[in-house]
Amino acid sequence: MTRIRSNAVQQFEGAKPLLMEASDRFEADEVAPSRADVAALICPDWRVASLVMDARSGQVTYANTPCLQMLAERSSVQIVSGRIAFLADRLTEKFYAMLDRVVASGLESAAMIERERVGDAFMSIMIRNTQGFLRDVLNRSLGNRDAQFVVVELASSHDQSDWPAMRAFVQAFALTPFEGDVADLVLRGLTLPEIGALKNRQVSDIRQALKSLLAKTRCKHQAELVRLMMTLCPPTRRA
Repeated sequence: MTRIRSNAVQQFEGAKPLLMEASDRFEADEVAPSRADVAALICPDWRVASLVMDARSGQVTYANTPCLQMLAERSSVQIVSGRIAFLADRLTEKFYAMLDRVVASGLESAAMIERERVGDAFMSIMIRNTQGFLRDVLNRSLGNRDAQFVVVELASSHDQSDWPAMRAFVQAFALTPFEGDVADLVLRGLTLPEIGALKNRQVSDIRQALKSLLAKTRCKHQAELVRLMMTLCPPTRRA
Protein backbone atom coordinates (compact mmCIF):
# COMPACT_ATOMS: atom_id res chain seq x y z
CA MET A 1 0.00 0.00 0.00
CA THR A 2 3.02 2.28 0.63
CA ARG A 3 4.10 1.98 -2.99
CA ILE A 4 0.61 2.74 -4.21
CA ARG A 5 0.42 5.80 -1.96
CA SER A 6 3.83 7.02 -3.17
CA ASN A 7 2.81 6.72 -6.82
CA ALA A 8 -0.45 8.53 -6.15
CA VAL A 9 1.38 11.39 -4.41
CA GLN A 10 3.80 11.73 -7.32
CA GLN A 11 0.93 11.80 -9.81
CA PHE A 12 -0.89 14.45 -7.76
CA GLU A 13 2.23 16.62 -7.46
CA GLY A 14 2.72 16.44 -11.22
CA ALA A 15 -0.88 17.45 -11.82
CA LYS A 16 -0.74 20.52 -9.53
CA PRO A 17 -0.23 23.09 -12.33
CA LEU A 18 -3.22 21.69 -14.20
CA LEU A 19 -5.26 21.60 -11.00
CA MET A 20 -4.54 25.28 -10.42
CA GLU A 21 -5.50 26.07 -14.01
CA ALA A 22 -8.79 24.19 -13.66
CA SER A 23 -9.46 25.74 -10.26
CA ASP A 24 -9.07 29.28 -11.63
CA ARG A 25 -12.03 28.67 -13.94
CA PHE A 26 -14.35 28.41 -10.96
CA GLU A 27 -12.87 30.88 -8.44
CA ALA A 28 -13.00 34.47 -9.67
CA ASP A 29 -11.90 37.22 -7.29
CA GLU A 30 -15.34 38.81 -7.15
CA VAL A 31 -17.09 35.62 -5.99
CA ALA A 32 -18.43 36.04 -2.46
CA PRO A 33 -16.92 33.62 0.11
CA SER A 34 -20.36 32.26 1.04
CA ARG A 35 -20.88 31.16 -2.56
CA ALA A 36 -17.96 28.76 -2.49
CA ASP A 37 -18.61 27.81 1.13
CA VAL A 38 -22.11 26.48 0.50
CA ALA A 39 -21.07 24.59 -2.62
CA ALA A 40 -18.08 23.12 -0.76
CA LEU A 41 -20.39 21.76 1.94
CA ILE A 42 -22.48 20.02 -0.71
CA CYS A 43 -19.44 18.70 -2.64
CA PRO A 44 -16.79 18.05 0.05
CA ASP A 45 -13.30 17.08 -1.06
CA TRP A 46 -13.51 13.74 0.76
CA ARG A 47 -16.34 12.55 -1.47
CA VAL A 48 -16.25 11.40 -5.08
CA ALA A 49 -15.58 13.93 -7.86
CA SER A 50 -18.53 16.33 -7.72
CA LEU A 51 -19.59 19.64 -9.17
CA VAL A 52 -22.51 22.06 -8.92
CA MET A 53 -24.06 23.31 -12.14
CA ASP A 54 -27.12 25.21 -13.34
CA ALA A 55 -29.24 22.65 -15.18
CA ARG A 56 -30.92 25.35 -17.25
CA SER A 57 -27.84 27.17 -18.56
CA GLY A 58 -25.39 24.28 -18.22
CA GLN A 59 -22.87 26.56 -16.47
CA VAL A 60 -20.64 24.91 -13.88
CA THR A 61 -20.48 26.91 -10.64
CA TYR A 62 -18.21 24.83 -8.39
CA ALA A 63 -16.06 21.70 -8.53
CA ASN A 64 -14.40 19.90 -5.61
CA THR A 65 -10.74 18.85 -5.60
CA PRO A 66 -11.29 15.29 -6.92
CA CYS A 67 -13.32 16.77 -9.78
CA LEU A 68 -10.61 19.36 -10.51
CA GLN A 69 -8.10 16.51 -10.65
CA MET A 70 -10.32 14.64 -13.10
CA LEU A 71 -10.66 17.78 -15.23
CA ALA A 72 -6.91 18.35 -15.15
CA GLU A 73 -6.29 14.83 -16.46
CA ARG A 74 -8.50 15.59 -19.48
CA SER A 75 -8.96 11.84 -19.94
CA SER A 76 -12.74 11.67 -19.87
CA VAL A 77 -14.35 15.03 -19.08
CA GLN A 78 -13.53 18.72 -19.47
CA ILE A 79 -15.08 22.17 -19.20
CA VAL A 80 -15.80 23.94 -22.48
CA SER A 81 -17.17 27.52 -22.32
CA GLY A 82 -18.17 26.93 -18.72
CA ARG A 83 -20.15 23.78 -19.53
CA ILE A 84 -19.32 20.17 -18.77
CA ALA A 85 -18.33 18.17 -21.85
CA PHE A 86 -17.25 14.56 -22.13
CA LEU A 87 -14.59 13.50 -24.61
CA ALA A 88 -17.10 11.12 -26.18
CA ASP A 89 -19.66 13.29 -28.01
CA ARG A 90 -22.42 10.71 -27.62
CA LEU A 91 -21.89 10.75 -23.86
CA THR A 92 -22.24 14.54 -23.74
CA GLU A 93 -25.51 14.32 -25.69
CA LYS A 94 -26.86 11.57 -23.41
CA PHE A 95 -25.85 13.53 -20.30
CA TYR A 96 -27.70 16.70 -21.29
CA ALA A 97 -30.73 14.68 -22.43
CA MET A 98 -30.82 13.02 -19.00
CA LEU A 99 -30.35 16.41 -17.32
CA ASP A 100 -33.32 17.84 -19.23
CA ARG A 101 -35.49 14.88 -18.16
CA VAL A 102 -34.51 15.33 -14.52
CA VAL A 103 -35.44 19.02 -14.54
CA ALA A 104 -38.68 18.51 -16.50
CA SER A 105 -39.89 15.61 -14.35
CA GLY A 106 -38.63 16.84 -10.98
CA LEU A 107 -36.86 13.56 -10.28
CA GLU A 108 -34.56 13.61 -7.26
CA SER A 109 -31.79 11.73 -9.06
CA ALA A 110 -30.81 9.95 -12.25
CA ALA A 111 -27.79 7.91 -13.26
CA MET A 112 -26.00 6.56 -16.28
CA ILE A 113 -22.97 4.31 -16.76
CA GLU A 114 -20.88 4.45 -19.91
CA ARG A 115 -17.48 3.18 -21.05
CA GLU A 116 -14.80 5.85 -21.09
CA ARG A 117 -13.31 6.72 -24.46
CA VAL A 118 -9.76 5.87 -23.38
CA GLY A 119 -8.93 2.54 -21.74
CA ASP A 120 -11.28 -0.10 -20.42
CA ALA A 121 -12.75 1.86 -17.50
CA PHE A 122 -16.42 2.68 -17.03
CA MET A 123 -17.73 6.02 -15.77
CA SER A 124 -20.73 6.48 -13.52
CA ILE A 125 -22.56 9.81 -13.77
CA MET A 126 -25.10 10.64 -11.07
CA ILE A 127 -27.28 13.76 -11.17
CA ARG A 128 -28.70 14.90 -7.81
CA ASN A 129 -31.57 17.30 -8.32
CA THR A 130 -31.75 19.70 -5.37
CA GLN A 131 -35.12 19.80 -3.65
CA GLY A 132 -36.96 22.04 -1.19
CA PHE A 133 -34.86 23.79 1.45
CA LEU A 134 -31.55 22.75 -0.10
CA ARG A 135 -32.61 24.16 -3.45
CA ASP A 136 -33.64 27.46 -1.87
CA VAL A 137 -30.37 27.75 0.05
CA LEU A 138 -28.33 27.09 -3.07
CA ASN A 139 -30.29 29.60 -5.14
CA ARG A 140 -29.90 32.31 -2.50
CA SER A 141 -26.22 31.57 -1.83
CA LEU A 142 -25.22 31.36 -5.48
CA GLY A 143 -27.16 34.50 -6.31
CA ASN A 144 -29.54 33.17 -8.95
CA ARG A 145 -33.14 32.50 -7.96
CA ASP A 146 -34.06 31.52 -11.53
CA ALA A 147 -31.45 28.78 -11.76
CA GLN A 148 -31.98 25.07 -11.19
CA PHE A 149 -28.82 23.88 -9.47
CA VAL A 150 -27.94 20.20 -9.51
CA VAL A 151 -25.04 18.20 -8.13
CA VAL A 152 -23.22 15.94 -10.59
CA GLU A 153 -21.13 13.08 -9.15
CA LEU A 154 -18.53 11.42 -11.38
CA ALA A 155 -16.96 8.07 -10.54
CA SER A 156 -14.71 5.70 -12.47
CA SER A 157 -14.40 1.94 -12.19
CA HIS A 158 -10.68 2.62 -11.61
CA ASP A 159 -11.32 4.71 -8.48
CA GLN A 160 -9.70 3.48 -5.27
CA SER A 161 -10.85 3.28 -1.68
CA ASP A 162 -10.01 6.00 0.79
CA TRP A 163 -6.72 5.27 2.61
CA PRO A 164 -8.06 5.95 6.14
CA ALA A 165 -10.95 3.57 5.46
CA MET A 166 -8.56 0.86 4.24
CA ARG A 167 -6.30 1.36 7.28
CA ALA A 168 -9.32 1.00 9.54
CA PHE A 169 -10.33 -2.15 7.64
CA VAL A 170 -6.85 -3.63 8.15
CA GLN A 171 -6.95 -2.85 11.88
CA ALA A 172 -10.52 -4.07 12.41
CA PHE A 173 -9.78 -7.52 10.98
CA ALA A 174 -6.19 -7.77 12.29
CA LEU A 175 -4.72 -8.07 8.79
CA THR A 176 -1.01 -8.09 8.11
CA PRO A 177 0.39 -5.28 5.92
CA PHE A 178 0.72 -7.75 3.04
CA GLU A 179 -2.87 -8.94 3.47
CA GLY A 180 -3.98 -5.31 3.51
CA ASP A 181 -2.19 -4.70 0.21
CA VAL A 182 -3.81 -7.78 -1.32
CA ALA A 183 -7.24 -6.68 -0.08
CA ASP A 184 -6.77 -3.23 -1.62
CA LEU A 185 -5.68 -4.70 -4.96
CA VAL A 186 -8.53 -7.24 -4.99
CA LEU A 187 -10.96 -4.39 -4.45
CA ARG A 188 -9.40 -2.58 -7.40
CA GLY A 189 -10.26 -5.57 -9.59
CA LEU A 190 -6.83 -7.11 -10.10
CA THR A 191 -6.53 -10.87 -10.63
CA LEU A 192 -4.29 -13.01 -8.42
CA PRO A 193 -1.58 -13.30 -11.13
CA GLU A 194 -1.70 -9.51 -11.65
CA ILE A 195 -1.33 -8.95 -7.90
CA GLY A 196 1.57 -11.42 -7.80
CA ALA A 197 3.33 -9.60 -10.63
CA LEU A 198 2.78 -6.20 -9.01
CA LYS A 199 4.01 -7.38 -5.60
CA ASN A 200 6.77 -9.58 -7.07
CA ARG A 201 5.37 -12.62 -5.27
CA GLN A 202 4.30 -16.09 -6.31
CA VAL A 203 0.63 -16.60 -7.11
CA SER A 204 0.56 -19.23 -4.36
CA ASP A 205 1.53 -16.50 -1.86
CA ILE A 206 -1.30 -14.29 -3.08
CA ARG A 207 -3.73 -17.20 -2.93
CA GLN A 208 -2.66 -17.95 0.66
CA ALA A 209 -3.12 -14.28 1.63
CA LEU A 210 -6.59 -14.30 0.09
CA LYS A 211 -7.44 -17.48 2.00
CA SER A 212 -6.36 -15.76 5.22
CA LEU A 213 -8.43 -12.69 4.28
CA LEU A 214 -11.54 -14.81 3.83
CA ALA A 215 -10.98 -16.52 7.18
CA LYS A 216 -10.38 -13.30 9.12
CA THR A 217 -13.36 -11.48 7.58
CA ARG A 218 -15.56 -14.61 7.75
CA CYS A 219 -16.39 -14.31 4.07
CA LYS A 220 -17.25 -17.48 2.17
CA HIS A 221 -15.77 -16.41 -1.15
CA GLN A 222 -13.97 -13.57 -2.92
CA ALA A 223 -17.19 -11.95 -4.17
CA GLU A 224 -18.46 -11.63 -0.59
CA LEU A 225 -15.12 -10.11 0.45
CA VAL A 226 -15.33 -7.53 -2.33
CA ARG A 227 -18.88 -6.65 -1.31
CA LEU A 228 -17.78 -6.22 2.32
CA MET A 229 -14.94 -3.91 1.34
CA MET A 230 -17.15 -1.94 -1.06
CA THR A 231 -19.59 -1.37 1.81
CA LEU A 232 -17.01 -0.44 4.44
CA CYS A 233 -14.43 1.22 2.17
CA PRO A 234 -16.30 2.69 -0.83
CA PRO A 235 -14.07 4.09 -3.60
CA THR A 236 -13.70 7.86 -3.25
CA ARG A 237 -10.33 8.71 -4.81
CA ARG A 238 -8.83 8.71 -8.27
CA ALA A 239 -6.50 5.87 -9.19
